[in-house]
Amino acid sequence: MIRHAMKSIPKHRLRGQNGFTLVDILVGLAMASVLLAAVISLFTSMGRSYTIQNVAADVQQVTRAGVEVMIQEIRMAGFNPSGSTPAGIVDNFDSVNGFHQRHNGNITGTDAQNFAFTMDADMDGRIDHCIDDGPADCPAADDNIENELIAYRFNNGALEKYRSASARWENLTEENVSDLSFTYYDGAGAVTTAVDSIRSVEISMTIEQPAGWGRTISRTYTTRVRCRNIGL
Repeated sequence: MIRHAMKSIPKHRLRGQNGFTLVDILVGLAMASVLLAAVISLFTSMGRSYTIQNVAADVQQVTRAGVEVMIQEIRMAGFNPSGSTPAGIVDNFDSVNGFHQRHNGNITGTDAQNFAFTMDADMDGRIDHCIDDGPADCPAADDNIENELIAYRFNNGALEKYRSASARWENLTEENVSDLSFTYYDGAGAVTTAVDSIRSVEISMTIEQPAGWGRTISRTYTTRVRCRNIGL
């Protein structure tokens, strides 16, 4: 009886006990692939966003830092407590105008991408003009030029400052500056190109830096600085 009952069970009722079919496996793999692709896309997007945000923060910090360095010194342009020296914004550095010959031709006159000025930093009533390895005819009183002759320029993608003690330029930023410009204003707030009329300077600097995946982050920082010691 029992043997007869088992033989009487239709074969189609036993097929479901044979495991997954090929179609079931393929469907499962397809669903897993879609899910894995979504996870990878999410992590890639998060990594890209993290990189971009980090680069953007770094670019902004470098841009602001470079401009702030200039601001502090530009505010001191023309500092002359004794009133006995013609300190101020300058566009001529030849020896006839009181500068050592090593500075002649080394500094471009004040214009849209170059800015140069002097100050009596040691308050001795003179603008020091000698350099560290200058000739013997440079008196000791004139060798404090490190802080009395200052210039900035945009050159080969970098913000540079003139190191007057050695008559050389040095980079203040990496070579990722895409633009640096100076705009000058007179006492009435009008744009001017006359050196003697300059009372404030607008600085605009743009820095660009690669952020991966073919993207570039660019930040521009613009500010106006009043030359507090000029025109008093």
